[in-house]
Amino acid sequence: MLLICLFLCSCSSTRMFETDLYFGQSKPDGTAITENEWNHFRETKIVNAFKEGTTIIRGTGTWYDVANKKLISEPTYVVVYFYKYSRQVSKRIDSLRSLYKATFQQQSILRVDKKVKAAF
Repeated sequence: MLLICLFLCSCSSTRMFETDLYFGQSKPDGTAITENEWNHFRETKIVNAFKEGTTIIRGTGTWYDVANKKLISEPTYVVVYFYKYSRQVSKRIDSLRSLYKATFQQQSILRVDKKVKAAF
C-alpha cells in the first residue's frame, strides 16, 4: 500500500526547473527605474519571454559594489519562472537579462536555477 501511495504522489508532480531572476531597480547615476519603466519592461519583455506565466515578488536586496567598495541596498523585483529545461529556454532567459542590463545600465542580473518537482 505504501508503494502505491508513493507512486501516485510522484505522478502528480513533474520534474521542472525554477529560475529566479533578480532585477535591481537602481541606476548607476543614483536614480531609480520608475514604476512606468519597470511596468513597460515587464509587459513587453518579461511577459513575451515567459508566455506560460511567472510570479513577480517585490523586495529589497543588497549587493557588494566592487568598483566603489561598498554595500548597496536597492529595491528589487524577483521574477520566478517554472519550465521544462531546454537550451532554447535558457538562452531566452539570458537574452532577457542582457536586454535589461543594456536598457537600464545594470552591472548584473542574478540568475538562480534549481531543479524542482512542481504540480499545477
